[in-house]
This record gives sequence, C-alpha cells and structure tokens, in this order.
Amino acid sequence: MRKSTIALSIFSALLVNTANAAKVFNDGESELNIHGRVQGMYYVSDDKEVDGDNSYLRVGLDGKSKINDDLYAFGLYELQLKSNSHRDESGREDDDLDVRKAYVGLGSDYGTVSYGRQYGAVTLVSDYTDIFPEFGNEAAGVSADLFGTGRSDSVFKVTTQVNDLTVHVSYQAENEEVSTDAKSYGIAADYAFPMGFKFAVGYNKGDSAEGGEDAELLITALSYQRDKFYAAVVYNTGENYAKGDGSESGTDYDGIEAVLTYNFTEDFLVLAGYNSLEQDKESKVDVVNYYSLGLEYNLSSNFKTLAEYKFNELDDSESQREDDVLALAIRYSF
Repeated sequence: MRKSTIALSIFSALLVNTANAAKVFNDGESELNIHGRVQGMYYVSDDKEVDGDNSYLRVGLDGKSKINDDLYAFGLYELQLKSNSHRDESGREDDDLDVRKAYVGLGSDYGTVSYGRQYGAVTLVSDYTDIFPEFGNEAAGVSADLFGTGRSDSVFKVTTQVNDLTVHVSYQAENEEVSTDAKSYGIAADYAFPMGFKFAVGYNKGDSAEGGEDAELLITALSYQRDKFYAAVVYNTGENYAKGDGSESGTDYDGIEAVLTYNFTEDFLVLAGYNSLEQDKESKVDVVNYYSLGLEYNLSSNFKTLAEYKFNELDDSESQREDDVLALAIRYSF
C-alpha cells in the first residue's frame, strides 16, 4: 500500500471520529487537536508547465500536556499531499506526500524550546509579508530547506517574549539522512511600537558545500496596521543563499517584498503585492520581479474562495522569464 493511502486512511478515521471538530481530546491537563485544510486550486497560464491543477490536502495533529505549574510539553506533526502527482524517470508515480512540520518541545511563561522539522528564526521577519493568497515569499531569502531559514529538518529553536519584544534563535544541525547535511544558525527579533507599527530584524548563516561559500542573509521588516488597513515591507541582502545545496560562491542578492491589504468587510479582503530579487555575480540580473492582485472572500468561518493574479515583469531577454499566472481556489479549513 502506498504511503499516501496509509496517511489518508489514518486521517479519514480521525476526521470521522471527531465529526470535523478541531479538538480531539482535552482533560484539563492534556489536549490533542487536529487541524488542516483541503484546497481545490487551478492555475491558468500560457505556460503549459504551470497551467493546471494545484490542489492539496494538509492535515496535522498538535498536542499540549501540563508537566507542572510552570512547565508544559508540546508537539506537532503535519503532512501535505498534493493531488497533481507525477511520474519519476522510471515511470513510477510519486504521491507528493510531504512532512511539512514535525517537532516537540517544552514551554513556560518565559518562552519555548523545541527540536525537529520547524521554522527557522528568521521566519519571524519574513512572516510580515508572507500573507499572499497564493504567491509571494519568493524574494525574502526565506524558504523551506534553505539553510534553516524556513521549514527545515534538525532545527533546535528557542523563543521568548518580554512585553512587546519577541526573540527567536535557531540552530540547524548536520544530518545527512534528511534534507541537508550542513549547519546553519539564525537569530531574529520583533518589536511592536505604539500606533500600529512593528519592526523586525534577523540574521542567518549557513555552511557551504565543497566548492561553495557560506550563505548569509540579513533581513528586516516594517509593518503598519490601522483598522482595516495593513501594509508591510521586507528587505533583505546577503550572499550565496538562493541554492539550498550550498554550491554558490561570489553571488550577492538584494530582495524586497511588499504587501498592502484592506478588509472591505469582515469577510472580504483585497491584497496588492510586489516581489523583486536581484542577483549580482558577474552582472546584475532580476531573477524575481512581479506584482500581484488578490482577493479573499469568507463564505463561512471554515470555507473561503480566493483568487490572485501574478503580473510577471521580467524582461523577455532574461533567462528566468515566466508567463503571468491566475490562481483560483476554494478552501475548507478545520
């Protein structure tokens, strides 16, 4: 039996037993919850490699248990299964079943300590603009399995919050059995000012592979929120951070991501975004450059529709040229 069939059987049983409820168990000292989403999504594009179905199922379990009056344990496991499976070189079908997150830790009033597959520290900064309905997060220098910045294996993480100051520190250990065999570390801080302003800054460094140079990322963010309006911008600069295999050398990057959102009602949101990433090696070239417009409408607390159009601004002469893309989706969350 394929691993996707096993996973779906387990999660289907959980969903039936809980009648689509989020809470599975709670006795006052320990709790177990189920969360996830089912998203039916289609890309419309002249690029036939992009055009088509991009639906997926995401399901996770998270739990928390009291140890004593000052300490508790927690854990989370989350899977994602894509519907548009493909075949490998031998012709075997790939189920595209991914472990998104899997970690365990301890927490108290002072903060948390955790280990496993989880977000690196600098995600605290990139989250300012990582709110696009479908696209975005392509110019922040933060991504899954990229030098411990985004969701990554073997990450040890410490978080704490004092009043309006939040600090995250992460360290990714070497592990040849998973997505990376190089070390990385990161630190980030976030501070909430009066009048709706927030500011964040982070730094991440990852070891290179043989023949490459270390990857470095310095990232900052600023946001403003007032009533129904939200605006944020993320800027980063660094070197050799775009290829997760650590093979880059002598390559500088500068990236910017910006987003504006407005809630016309509690259920209707409009978003405008921008992503730009410039690479500088022998010469400067844009590897990401696009605007996007997005809409989200909540039909209920669990069900929403969304659409986002990506206007690609790369020149035809550039090797990374992409066609525009329209993403249309409906999503059920639990």
